[in-house]
This record gives sequence, structure tokens and C-alpha cells, in this order.
Amino acid sequence: MASKNAKAVSPVCAAMEAASVGEVSGPLAMMTLSQSAGGSATSSRTMDTSGSPASAATGVVASAASPETLTVSLDPAAVSALAPQTAPYTAKITVVASGPPLTVKSQNITVSLTVNSVAPTITSVFPTSLPVGGAASWVTVIGSNYYSGTTIKVQGISGTLTPKLLSATALQVQIPATLLTAPTSLQLIASNPPPGGDSMPTAQSTITVANPTAIFPNGVVSAASYASDAVSPGELITIFGTNIGPNVPGPMAVNNGYVATSLSGISATVDGKTAPIIYASQNQVSIQVPYEVSTGANKNVVLTNGTQTANAQVQINATAPGIFTANGSGTGQAAALNYDSSTALYTLNSSSAPANVGDIVVLYLTGEGNYNTSLLPGAVVTNTGFIIPSSMASSLPQMNPLPSVTIGGVDASGGVLYAGPMVGGILGLLQINVTVPTGSATGSSVPISVSIGGISTQTDQPNVTLSIHP
Repeated sequence: MASKNAKAVSPVCAAMEAASVGEVSGPLAMMTLSQSAGGSATSSRTMDTSGSPASAATGVVASAASPETLTVSLDPAAVSALAPQTAPYTAKITVVASGPPLTVKSQNITVSLTVNSVAPTITSVFPTSLPVGGAASWVTVIGSNYYSGTTIKVQGISGTLTPKLLSATALQVQIPATLLTAPTSLQLIASNPPPGGDSMPTAQSTITVANPTAIFPNGVVSAASYASDAVSPGELITIFGTNIGPNVPGPMAVNNGYVATSLSGISATVDGKTAPIIYASQNQVSIQVPYEVSTGANKNVVLTNGTQTANAQVQINATAPGIFTANGSGTGQAAALNYDSSTALYTLNSSSAPANVGDIVVLYLTGEGNYNTSLLPGAVVTNTGFIIPSSMASSLPQMNPLPSVTIGGVDASGGVLYAGPMVGGILGLLQINVTVPTGSATGSSVPISVSIGGISTQTDQPNVTLSIHP
């Protein structure tokens, strides 16, 4: 009787059924198997010792002995641990004859296994943005079908990047500084040797190269006073930072009677509520604090510029009044109009056009809080961002109680004739009509202050003035 001895190199195993072999003879073949990386181990070949010598493709071995069958299959556990490679993995089956002395005592069958690569994927990258002019930076790439032969390409850039393989689903690649010299988008492509191919470039595989987006410390301020201590519901505020807005300034847009909440790719939330965008430029964005916010400390302000976000925290009080000034600095001459009741004409209050004692002056503020909690006529769902239509000209809401006003050291609260919105303006921009009181100081820099809800502009704006004729 003859005995058979099968030897195999993982992941190929040989199963040999018992049979009589008197002599091993004839040209034994090479058996070739093929397997895709990550696939089920399904490849197998069968060799029959009966018949005439045949090609390596069929794996038939000639022998004078009784028919003998050798079956070679793949070990699934071992195959799953193999990385694709160009050179095949090999195993050897040694067939040994026993009995009387033979011319050929043993022969070998070489088994080759080629593990082919498959197409990789990229499902996410981190970080998703890198700074312009930054140093070479490592990026983590998450996906599938990665192995030691995987490389990274950048769409539109020649050459490849060699990553660090972390696992079959993760790798790290260093983005060279030469790709970070200007604002751009880098679409990463994972590439496996043939027959694997390339991943598809997608938004999930894109890194944005941009100047850092950030809000300055104390960079969330009143659009009128530029104070940063607190804001209030409905207030117009300005956010200062770096690269928080578009390179080309964008003016306010109005959709269906409301200030738009998205402008040139910019959006914002305060305390988790979407805010109307009043103005947006590269380093300055003005918004309205939604009326739906709640008061309290450490309320989040989140500004989104495309794929970049910047964050800050603010104190939200019930009121935080600020007076708009002529030069937009929050100090000096107030942005005010004189009204001459005898001529019904308005003039811009200034040192060359002062108001007279007894005249009405018109002031503009923000930060008065939510004094009109009911939905305005024509508004839908919210008053936030609502533009006052002309149809409301005869029924404009007013503050109750009215603000307290001091002009030139004299209480002018009794002369407050109107405090509310204006047609064509956003609710949250407050107009106050007040009479200059008898006994007021006169001159080109007469101090003025307004108090709403117990909060006075005197605290943050002690140097706001009017021009009053002697």
C-alpha cells in the first residue's frame, strides 16, 4: 500500500482521500488559485491521478496506480488575514509512495494563491479643514479595503502620498505644506493596485484649505454700542473674527418679508435658534438675536461659513440697550434727526444743525428686548427678522412702559412721544421720538442716555451726545 503525506503553507490546505499508489510518476502540475481580498474563501481545485498527463490548468497527474483524487481548498480564516500582493502566496503538497523500491519515491505539487485587491472607499476624513500656510499635517482617512499597497492621491495633483496603514478601514496620510499655500479644496482618493482601482472623490473625502475661522475674544457685541457684556432677544449684534464671512461683502437679503437666514454661505445660531443675517463680510457678520432665545449666561453663538464653524458664548439679558452713533463707533454724536414741527422737516442732528429746546429729536437704538410678544400682522410663525410693512404704518406697536431718556442732565422721559419700530425696518431696530426738555444743557456735545428695563446706556456709552442750540 502506498501512503500520502500532504504539506501545505497557510492559507492553502490539502485534503487527500486514501487510495493505493504503487508508484508516483509523470509530470506533476502547478495548481493556481485566485481570491479577492476580503471575499469569501471559495476557490478550490481537484487533481485526478488517472489518465494521461495534462496541463497545469486542469491539474491532472498521470500515474500507473489506481485513480487518486487530491482536493485543494482555501482556509477562510487564514485568507482573511492576507493582504493583496502581486506575487502569489505558495504552498507545497508532497506525495510519497510506499512499498517496494521505486524509481520515483516522491513528487511535489506547488499550489499558488493570488490575492487580488478590490476598490477602496473613503467615508470620512479628519480634520476636514487645514489652515492656509500651515505646516505639513496628518489626516486620518476612514473607509474600507486598505492594505499595505494602498496609496493616496489628490484629485488634480500628480503623484501619490504614502499613508500609514492603521487597519483595513483606517489609515493616516500626511498632507504636504506645498498643498496648503492657498485656499482650495483637496479631494482625497484611495488607490489600490490593479485590479482594485481608485475610490470615488466625494464631499466626504474633501479637505478644505482655508484661513482659520474664529470669533475674537469678546467679539460678539452690540451693533450700536459695541459693548460685549450682554445681548438681548431681538437685538442687532455684530460678530468680529477672522474669515467668518465671504471675501466679497454681502448686503442683507429679504425673502417673503423676512431677513434671510443665509447669506453668501453664512448662517448663524444663537442659543440654538437660527438668526437672520443682516450683513456679512470676511471678518465681520451682523445678525439679529432671535426672539426665541432664553436669558442666561454662556449661551452659544455658532457662526458657519461654508464648511467652517466658529463659536463664542454670550450673556443674554432681557434688555441691553445701545444707541447708534453717527460715525458707527458707539461713541460721540448720536445718529439722530431733528424734527421741526412748524415745517414738518427733518434734519440730521449735528454741530452745524443743532436741535432747539422744545424740538423733537429722533433716536435709533437696539437691545430693547422682546416688548411685543404677540405675532405681528403679516408675520408667519415668528417676529424674528420680520420687516415692518407699510400696512402697519397706523398701527405700529409701542413699548410699554416707555423708555426713560435723559438729555443734558435733565429727565426727558415725560417727553417721549413714541418708542417702537419703523416702517421698512426690522423689528429690533427701535425708534424713539423725544422732546428736548427745558433746562437741558446746550452745545455741540450734550450727553444723552436711555434706560430700558432698568439698564442704562450710560454704563456702556457714557459719551454719546446730541447737539443742542443755546
